[in-house]
Amino acid sequence: MKRRGFVLLVVLVMVMGLAACGSAKKKEELPAVEEQTTEADREAASETVPEAEAGPEQESTEEEAQEPDSDLDNFDADMEEVSAFAALIKEALAEMDLEKLADLTGFPVYVGLDGVDVVETREDFLKLDPQELFSEGLKSSIEKADPQDLAPSMAGFTLMDYDMEGSASVTFGVVNGEFLITGINYGY
Repeated sequence: MKRRGFVLLVVLVMVMGLAACGSAKKKEELPAVEEQTTEADREAASETVPEAEAGPEQESTEEEAQEPDSDLDNFDADMEEVSAFAALIKEALAEMDLEKLADLTGFPVYVGLDGVDVVETREDFLKLDPQELFSEGLKSSIEKADPQDLAPSMAGFTLMDYDMEGSASVTFGVVNGEFLITGINYGY
């Protein structure tokens, strides 16, 4: 439905563009352009009416069923799934398991280490110094973080020790229909 609406919009823009180009022509030619635009509008509108009338019971196509729900955002996320993902992050940090943490991370990812900022690929992430990445501040903050007490925001969910101002944190959120770490912050 979204694709059809987009195609309709593109067609209308093209027709309007053609109409604008033709405005330099004689006035008597303009009604013909307007009739074409009106006919194109009628045809496009008639194509979308049956789909809109089908309602929510309409079966999704195979392609739609296979794609992750990219319309899902942090505010729509199931909080049990959020807590479960946060627990996986806590586990990876407690074990100081760089591979496991990389599995939970979306790339590029912000990593607030001196001289690092953004890590573009998993391979580059795995090259980071584990002792520096798994700092005592980060491990301590995440250990004290409560995966059951997370609130959604535009940025995602922030896992951290909220009792200690400026503590290190891990931010994750819904990216293309799945949870991924989007930032590792080392506090201030």
